[in-house]
Order: sequence, then structure tokens, then C-alpha cells
Amino acid sequence: MLGSAGAIVVSPLLSLATGQGALYNLWLAVMLAVLWAGQKLTRREVGLAAGDRTSYLVAIAYVAGIVGLVALGAWAAEAIDLSGYSAATVARRISLNFLVTFALTLITEDGFFRGALWGSCERAGFSPAKTIVWTSVAFGLWHLAVPIIDPDFSQSGSKVPLYVLGSTAFGVAMGLLRFRSGSVVVPSACHALWNATVYTLFGAGEKTGQLGVADHRVFDPERGYAGLVLAILAAVVLWAWVRPAPAAASLVPAARRAG
Repeated sequence: MLGSAGAIVVSPLLSLATGQGALYNLWLAVMLAVLWAGQKLTRREVGLAAGDRTSYLVAIAYVAGIVGLVALGAWAAEAIDLSGYSAATVARRISLNFLVTFALTLITEDGFFRGALWGSCERAGFSPAKTIVWTSVAFGLWHLAVPIIDPDFSQSGSKVPLYVLGSTAFGVAMGLLRFRSGSVVVPSACHALWNATVYTLFGAGEKTGQLGVADHRVFDPERGYAGLVLAILAAVVLWAWVRPAPAAASLVPAARRAG
């Protein structure tokens, strides 16, 4: 509880007090180190493992499925404007953003929520299902202040609840990938691919991406209702596939039990 509150409350306060937006994320690296060292968590507990091939394929399918369906819906509704589209720009931005985001999220968002906090929940005797829910809700609440204080993600107040709900649903999917693979690297890779693809094609905050979708209320993977519905559906499907135990009978990842 202290770790979750420390991330959710201190990140925005630190960013506002210093005027340094980067500290919003980097504070999680501090929390990661504190929990890891303070509780003497093992490498397994924080998910320092390569992960299995199937989990990576599912991670790619998650991003491609949601982004692809939202883009298809936008095309069908004639909401796409490709007048400013550049394939070279898309390829360059997705590649660069993926590499940068992967390195950062591995030591901040995923490293904390699905690494150290995850391991701390296991130490507290949480069941796999409770661990996924707890870390996902904390992840969603941590995003509450992002569209309010971060200029790059600035949105009107009416859109904040949808953003938080979407972040929580995304967190559930990432938690399920973490549980299934036993690795924090898998959700970090998925998270990086998601950010790189979504922000390049659809934009962030009030910005428009390469697909030229100007109205984000419906056809946007992260800011629109279509994205929220698909994220919830994807989380439900992944939950049914992974089937995390409701009781802490076993802390061995599903991939290892299957193998």
C-alpha cells in the first residue's frame, strides 16, 4: 500500500514542485530501487527473465489487433486524412520511440508496477489474480494526473476518466502477460510497441498523428471509446486464456507450469 501510494501521490507532486515533467516517470525508478532493496526481492519476484516466445507474439497481436481495428473503424467512418502521411516518417518514429520507450519503461512504469510492486504483492501473500488487479488499478490511478499536468498529454477534464479506465484495462493486459511469461520484459516490450505505434499513428493529448484522425472521442486506441471497449475486451480474453489463480496456491508463472 505504501509503495502504491508513494508512486501515485509523489510522482505528480514532485513534477509540479520542480517543474520537471520527466520526474513524473523517473520517480518510479526510485520507488523500484527502494522496494527491490528494502524487501530484498529476488530476480524472479521482479520478473528479470527473458520470457517465452508465445507471450511476445501475444503482445504483438494485442497492439496490432486494437490499433488495427480502431484504424479500420476510422477508415470506414471516413475519419482518416492521409494528406500528411509519410511511410518513412512512420517507420522512423515507431522504431525510435519503441527503443527509447522500452529502455525507459523497463526501469519506470513496468519496472515498478509489474516488477517491484508485483514482487511486493507476492511477498504479501496476494493471489495472482489479486496481484494483477492491484498493480493494474495502481497503474491506472498513477495516470490520473498525466493529462492534467503533462503538456504532451494534455486533455480536457471530461476525458480524464476514460483515460484512467483505459490505462487500467491496459494494465490488466500487461499484468496478464507478466504472469503468463514470468517476465517484466514482455509487458515492457508490449508497452513500448503500444506507445510508439499509437502516438505515431493517432497522436497524443490534443495532437493528431500520421493517420490524420482529428476527432479522438471515438476512433483512438487510447483516448477514444472504441479503444476503451477493445482494451476491456482484450483484457477479458487474455484473462480467460491465462486464468490466473484466485488463491495464492502457486506463484509459478503459467508458462513454466505448462512447460
